[in-house]
Amino acid sequence: MKILFLDIETQPNICYTWGLFNQNISINQIVSPGATLCWAAKWADNPTIHFSSVKQDGMKKMLTKMHKLLCEADAVVHYNGTRFDMPTLNREFIKYEMSVPDPYHQIDLYRTVKQRFKFASNKLDWICQELGLGNKVHHKGMSLWHDCMQGCDKAWKVMERYNKQDVRLLPKLYKKLLPWMKNHPNHALYNDTARPVCPNCGSVYVVKKGIETTATMQYQRYRCSDCGTPIRGRTNIMSKEKKAAVLVQSKL
Repeated sequence: MKILFLDIETQPNICYTWGLFNQNISINQIVSPGATLCWAAKWADNPTIHFSSVKQDGMKKMLTKMHKLLCEADAVVHYNGTRFDMPTLNREFIKYEMSVPDPYHQIDLYRTVKQRFKFASNKLDWICQELGLGNKVHHKGMSLWHDCMQGCDKAWKVMERYNKQDVRLLPKLYKKLLPWMKNHPNHALYNDTARPVCPNCGSVYVVKKGIETTATMQYQRYRCSDCGTPIRGRTNIMSKEKKAAVLVQSKL
């Protein structure tokens, strides 16, 4: 499976407003809508981080490079990208009359964090620090985006470091969360081996780990020796005699 780690940075909407708190801004107050400023991405098991920006390449070339990577990917790993990064890129693609990218799976680490854990904050920076994975690049805040929009070379260097650092953190967090993920794209579908493989990481080092019992069935349990993912077999291993007895009991 070809996995792409991805993060984008965008410029804000620029609007006219008469206040700062609890404003209801209509579309005729929009001076300039938000847009993608830059992106950083890397392939799994490859240290090279690709980067492109509107300053470096211009909007169309930057989007074309991103579109090409997405068409090569089987799965894209991001943080809250299901709601932000990918819809934002799709908006840019259709605005610039680019085709729909080839299909890919989305692995949103934010969703796993939110569904499986209760951290003080679900922000990427906090989660990575809590898990000892590192931290985001610190910067001066909104003024960094303003300076980049003004074409400041120094600000763009900081933005590039900031964007790339997020992509360095993603594989570390992905590996940490892997055994906790549900509905990960099944590696077995991309693996030619006839041996059982871990659906989450593709490892063939899978060992038996007890029995899982439901109301009327029993399944063999396994655990991946590499990533630690717990796996349940799909075949009911309950004997015919016990199955018959369970069915009788369930009807009483």
